[in-house]
Amino acid sequence: MKILWLEDEPETIDVIRHKLRELGHTILLSQSFNSFSDDLEDIEDCSENIIIIDIRMVFNVEMSFKCFKKEITIQNSLDSGFEYFNHCLRERFKDVKIVFFSSKPKLEAIKDAKKHKINESWIISKESTTDLIDLIKEMS
Repeated sequence: MKILWLEDEPETIDVIRHKLRELGHTILLSQSFNSFSDDLEDIEDCSENIIIIDIRMVFNVEMSFKCFKKEITIQNSLDSGFEYFNHCLRERFKDVKIVFFSSKPKLEAIKDAKKHKINESWIISKESTTDLIDLIKEMS
C-alpha cells in the first residue's frame, strides 16, 4: 500500500512514519502543495492508495500553486489542507482513502471540517497518533 503524505513539519511525524514503514507501507512525503500536486499526478484512483493531509499547513510558504493544471490560491492557512482537498482532490479521487491528520484538537478540526463539507470520520488528531496507525491497519 502506498501512502502519500502532505505535512509541512515532517519531524513531527517521524515516529509514525517509522512504524508505518515497519508495517510494510511505502510513504512518499511532501512538504509543499506544489510537490504534493506533482506526486499526485502519478497516483491511480484506487483503494490501494492512501492520502494523508495535514490540515494546518502554516509553514508552507506557497499560498498559490498549480494543481492538475489549475491555479489555486489558499484563503486560510489554518484550514489549508481542507481547501487543498476541495480544490484538488474531491473530484479527482473517489476511491483513494483520504485521512486528515490535524494538530488541532479533534473537536475543533471536526467543526472546521463541517464548514468545508469534509467527512468527519476522515479526521485524526495528533493528540492520538495511535488512531492513525490503527486506521491504516484497518485500511490495509
